[in-house]
Amino acid sequence: MRTLLPTLDAMRRRAEAAVLVTVAATRGSVPREAGAAMVVGAGCCHGTIGGGQLEHRAVAIARELLTRVAAGEALDGVRLVRFPLGASVGQCCGGVVELAFEPLPADAARWCERARQCARAGQGWARISALADGTPARVLTAPELRADTALPATVRNTALALLGGASDGAAIAAAAPGGRQAWLVTATVAPELRVALFGAGHVGRALVDTLARLPLQLTWVDVREDAFPPALPDNVTAICTDTPEAEVRAMPADSVFLVLTHSHALDFELTRAILERDDFRFFGLIGSRAKRAAFERRLRERGQAAARIARMSCPIGLPGIVGKEPEVIAVAVAAQLMGLRGRRSAGQDDSAATVRDHANDKGWAGAA
Repeated sequence: MRTLLPTLDAMRRRAEAAVLVTVAATRGSVPREAGAAMVVGAGCCHGTIGGGQLEHRAVAIARELLTRVAAGEALDGVRLVRFPLGASVGQCCGGVVELAFEPLPADAARWCERARQCARAGQGWARISALADGTPARVLTAPELRADTALPATVRNTALALLGGASDGAAIAAAAPGGRQAWLVTATVAPELRVALFGAGHVGRALVDTLARLPLQLTWVDVREDAFPPALPDNVTAICTDTPEAEVRAMPADSVFLVLTHSHALDFELTRAILERDDFRFFGLIGSRAKRAAFERRLRERGQAAARIARMSCPIGLPGIVGKEPEVIAVAVAAQLMGLRGRRSAGQDDSAATVRDHANDKGWAGAA
């Protein structure tokens, strides 16, 4: 859902009707898990619920709903359609998917601005939509859910349980056991990875373009005011500062640090500040084997412990992805970061060790 918000907002501003299609429930082997979503307009589709015949059928249903809306028919609430993938769709995975179809008239998607506020703040949120009527959808954070006593307890508890999970999800919740009213609850969890990226040069910009599509929260730091693009994705916060080392100290524990500035001197000062923390999940420094050796020598001369120096990953990027083009480095680093999910900072990170050992053998993506 997080990546669909700018699209939904743009369609709303153009007064363009859309249908939000969400995987509401699954059983067995399915292409995407509950919570996956796509937005279907009259001439466009954004996002995916898994592709194949299931998505083809979903787009057709969504556009039939759009045709009815355009004809003046009032379509309130959320519609559920069950798809046995083998029997009715012909997909070999063979599970069952229940899709929720929610027409979003041009003036009814204002909830997305609240969701975008949560995304910019790095918060998780739940979106609650009534199945049976046109009650406006609501976006609530976990503290707001706990305080909202007017919301049925079953719905509130379902939303809180989903927000406490490791990944986005969805569920159908009844207002009460055996109750007639039901709700679609989708949860977009807070990003697990908090990334501080120092440097807004060619590689930094390519990396932000890639990371902006991924489930993480990114703080982008540079000393040059004109280095940042005029518009930024919801999950990116740009900071222009003469004291970037202070931004190292401002990041929470278990953060990911990426250093790729225009200055080797600044890279070194940032490296010192990051290693002094020693509570990060990952630290990647752009550079060659020669740069790493020079930094290691200088760090030892300044009394830095060998165990901390060993946590520095330089060059950066997933081993085996060779190339010095900014876009190639961005893909290699993004793949490396996705491998960090589900892991917490506790001494030497395995991926850092893998990269370091690989770097000892060959020079590849990330040399500077």
